[in-house]
Amino acid sequence: MDWSTLPGDLVRLVAGYLHDPLDFLRLRAVCRSWRSAVASSPPPPFLPWLLARPAGPAHATASLSFFSLASGAVRSVPAPSSSHRLLGPTRSHLLLSDTTRHLLLLNPLTGARLPLPDSPFPASNPVIQGYLIPAAADDDSPAPVVLYNARKLFFHFDFMAGCEPTTKPVDRDGWTEVLVPDLVAENMYHDGKLFVCDDRGQVTVFDAATLAVVGAVPPPPTPAAPPRRDAFNFKCTAFVPSGHELLCVIRHFANNERGELLEYCRGGLEVYQLEMEIEKEDQPPQPQWVRMRSIGDRMLFIGLFQGFSFSAADFPGFKGDCIYFFKLERDKRSCIYRFSMEDGRTEELSGPWMHACTWFVPSLS
Repeated sequence: MDWSTLPGDLVRLVAGYLHDPLDFLRLRAVCRSWRSAVASSPPPPFLPWLLARPAGPAHATASLSFFSLASGAVRSVPAPSSSHRLLGPTRSHLLLSDTTRHLLLLNPLTGARLPLPDSPFPASNPVIQGYLIPAAADDDSPAPVVLYNARKLFFHFDFMAGCEPTTKPVDRDGWTEVLVPDLVAENMYHDGKLFVCDDRGQVTVFDAATLAVVGAVPPPPTPAAPPRRDAFNFKCTAFVPSGHELLCVIRHFANNERGELLEYCRGGLEVYQLEMEIEKEDQPPQPQWVRMRSIGDRMLFIGLFQGFSFSAADFPGFKGDCIYFFKLERDKRSCIYRFSMEDGRTEELSGPWMHACTWFVPSLS
């Protein structure tokens, strides 16, 4: 059979089921007619990859390992050099830093590299994380980058071009400091706003264009009773943008009999949606986290402090109302789990023997 004679509509139909980007690239490389058939339409949505935590001092590595949930394969991608360490992933790119404060955005799928101004943090400071804010599909403006540690948070200066901040943040070689009121535990950009959570769970909301404080959000409610009464417990909140909504997923952790900190899954995961205006009797509207019993068609992929949302309708064979997450079971294995919001069950999925770091969404852009 001459595969090049396969009708273009059928080629595009097959391509729509390829939710691992490497499978899609292989289909596109079969012949010129197949490449032409898929070039007329955007690629299918890709499921997240699970990124392995780099080994070695300060998480520096010469290669990066990924596990594809769609194909079940482990991929290895060369890192820029063994001196680079991972600061944070996002959709399409990884944010890397070397020992001299040089920063780099890397698309591990295409190899595209985007240099950035040097980090505003001292090279001796080991606690630095960051991420790229993905631009909207119809937005040609530069995608801003966020860098932060426990005490300071910076925006890449290009995002501030043409804006007049209402505050006067410090400009350091293209980086603009966000004047956070307290310690930074985690943060998330969503729908034109920056949500910065402190170590007590209180969230300060900044306008992303001016960096002015526009509100505050109380912490999500604390459960009436911890999942285990015989151990120290704490919860971890992961922010998940989903369309125009901001969700947070709460995960519970506890110490076992040997003092090891492990995730406690038996009680399930809790999902809350941020309602920016809640009417209360004799009180002005105020933001509030509202517990969700169902997330509908959505699939959430969450790490410790961040996550991604997808529609199950885009992925034949996958069902919605589920949360995918991972937890460290042994020294070098991270088990992948799926929690069903419908029946409250948690099931283990097949996965690699790797120390997982976070989810990463591959892109051909």
